[in-house]
Amino acid sequence: MLFIGMRASLALMACIALGQAGALASEIKLFDVEPGVETEPAKSMEDAADDAEVWLNPAAADKSLIFGTDKKSGLFVFGLDGAKVDFFPVGRVNNVDLRSGFETAAGARVLVGASNRTKLGISLFLLDPATLRVVHDEGLFIATDLADPYGFCMYSSGKTGALFAIVIGKDGEFRQFALTPSDQGIKAELVRKFAFGSIAEGCVADDRTGILYVGDELRGIWRLGAEPDAGEQRELIAEVDGKELVADIEGLTLAPDGKDGGFLIASVQGNSTYALFSLPDSKLVARFRIVANAEKNIDEVTGTDGIALTVGNFGDQYPSGLLVVQDDENPGAAQNFKYVSWADILNKLNGTN
Repeated sequence: MLFIGMRASLALMACIALGQAGALASEIKLFDVEPGVETEPAKSMEDAADDAEVWLNPAAADKSLIFGTDKKSGLFVFGLDGAKVDFFPVGRVNNVDLRSGFETAAGARVLVGASNRTKLGISLFLLDPATLRVVHDEGLFIATDLADPYGFCMYSSGKTGALFAIVIGKDGEFRQFALTPSDQGIKAELVRKFAFGSIAEGCVADDRTGILYVGDELRGIWRLGAEPDAGEQRELIAEVDGKELVADIEGLTLAPDGKDGGFLIASVQGNSTYALFSLPDSKLVARFRIVANAEKNIDEVTGTDGIALTVGNFGDQYPSGLLVVQDDENPGAAQNFKYVSWADILNKLNGTN
């Protein structure tokens, strides 16, 4: 009886050890980084700042621009120092995205788009990369049939060179428009529509692979085709689990590397972290938090909505790329956006810092 008991105890101890080893092996790396800059506060108080997009100036990196939405009043343009460059009071714009090289009669422009919940469509803006002037007029608008345009992103097809705007209603209705220049401004043709069937806001398209990623606030991250003939078939590649991925899943952005590598990054609002998924396998490899920078008196980032990353050399402070995130709480002022060096994130991920 004693021998049997010892065997059982040893077996139990072995099972516990294996379980602990398995748990350790399955833990996802979590690390902290600090913001280097914060923007001026949004014009509106309470829940106002929402999404951002980053344009790397190929001619003068130090004159790059960041676009940020105030979802109660309009679109901001910021410099790398976080100072306001311009503001367009176009209404309740929610999500923003951009693509370079949009040909117009006046030459190539950077096309910026934002879902507009006041006008029920997509507000468009043109950035002249030579003068850095951003323009918007009544002709730069796409009307939709959505009751509440919510999520928004753009896709430039590697197959055809066509440019598309994707907008998702808060009720889950999905619309995709082909965008082309016209004498009246920009022509938009509806090329795909379906009911997503859930609350989906954050989205990002990989122009290299033709893959569209959509953040379902309560369920996780979907992967589907970005081409207009891709239909509505989709796959849930990352599911809300209440641990690493805690609802709501908000903004999505990409750090492309090579033909199909790099990372997909998701804002996990429920635990104020950011999830890193390796590409092309969409495997969760790490999470990070953005903590306070005491030296620069910049507060920590919590409850993030939108995020945007552009990879490239922005100068000494951002030699590998710039990540911009919305911050839910900005003590003593309205919400704003924080800037984080992509190099800092990679160094922490790889254990070199």
